[in-house]
Amino acid sequence: MNILKTVEECNKDNRACFISYITAGDPSLKDSTKILETLAANGVDIIELGVPFSDPISDGPTIQRATERSLKNKINIDDALNMIRKFRLKYKTPVILFGYYNPFLQYGLKKIMTSIKKAGGDGVLIVDLPPEEAEETQRAVNEAGIELVYLIAPTSTKERIDIISKLSNSFIYLVSVTGVTGARKKLNVNLKKFIEKVKRKTKKPVCVGFGISEPSHVETLKRQSNGIIIGSAIIKIIEDNLGNRPMICKKIASFTKKIKKSTIY
Repeated sequence: MNILKTVEECNKDNRACFISYITAGDPSLKDSTKILETLAANGVDIIELGVPFSDPISDGPTIQRATERSLKNKINIDDALNMIRKFRLKYKTPVILFGYYNPFLQYGLKKIMTSIKKAGGDGVLIVDLPPEEAEETQRAVNEAGIELVYLIAPTSTKERIDIISKLSNSFIYLVSVTGVTGARKKLNVNLKKFIEKVKRKTKKPVCVGFGISEPSHVETLKRQSNGIIIGSAIIKIIEDNLGNRPMICKKIASFTKKIKKSTIY
């Protein structure tokens, strides 16, 4: 099932879509493959798999450290694609390859989109791709038969929201705060108004990420947004258990089940 359809099916089942993020190769290639499977086995609806990049401008400290661990393991795009290939033998959960424009451009835009499709991936999210310059990328995505997820931030203009709404063939990733990723105790006070504003301008599903880390956050947002995206809180579990790796998947499974429960309307 594709990404857009998965979000819509979750909503039909009276729940917000649960999307998670991990970095490929953190804390090791073997461990992150197990984590990918743990997320799918415990109810995550869509998984974003991050490709490490040496200058991750949108990432907060937690994901930056995950990226550093991954880069130390010399993880690259092909490793991430192999993870998807292996994962696809057991699970149907949609996977989005998540990364920055420069490594994808160096790999070749057409080549990476067709490689994602061949590996069994369903879409791509390029954090620093401005929609105004996305024509070539969108064309490569469309030709490969995958989806391209765009980000809308609180600073996005009406014009940019309109462009994204027209271009997008997937859900829209709504960035809940201005700044970098990272788990936060409190949600942005203006977030509900921001979701309403974007939803008035697009018919595409809107999924909210950046700073969502607890079931209470999901409870607050689940009826307004079509999905919720959690990354740093999962990476934090990995980081806190680096000295006891068998516990990583157990703790992620427990956390995932709690979040999943809170997505139900």
